[in-house]
Amino acid sequence: MTSSRTKRRLEAIEVVLEGLRERDARTAILVEGDRDVRALGDLGVPGPIVKLNAGESLLNMCESLARRYDAIVLLTDWDTKGEQLAMRLRANLERTAVRVDTLPRERLGRLVRPEVSAVEALAPLVERLRRAVGTEARRV
Repeated sequence: MTSSRTKRRLEAIEVVLEGLRERDARTAILVEGDRDVRALGDLGVPGPIVKLNAGESLLNMCESLARRYDAIVLLTDWDTKGEQLAMRLRANLERTAVRVDTLPRERLGRLVRPEVSAVEALAPLVERLRRAVGTEARRV
């Protein structure tokens, strides 16, 4: 039998994911790489999802994003590199007119760590939790 704690954890994760699914098209999600984009797609989160471009400075990328979007959801990994990256991105984005949303990242981080420290591992975790509570069907 599945614990009620597991069910509550999955429900809380699903609430955050639903918020990401329902955001408006002028709000982009910024992730670290291709596998993060795929993981969010597997969870039914639509674009725009933008991955960091290693060939461009963070400042230039942030200025470019601010010209194209009204808001940016930062969704970097929950490891040390991801934490540092989130802080740098937030500081650069806040210098522009774009709104920066870090709340989904913070909420997911509290719900998935220490088991998961990377965005790319979200989809497999959610699927395991869904199987554990008997809701294998995707909520999209």
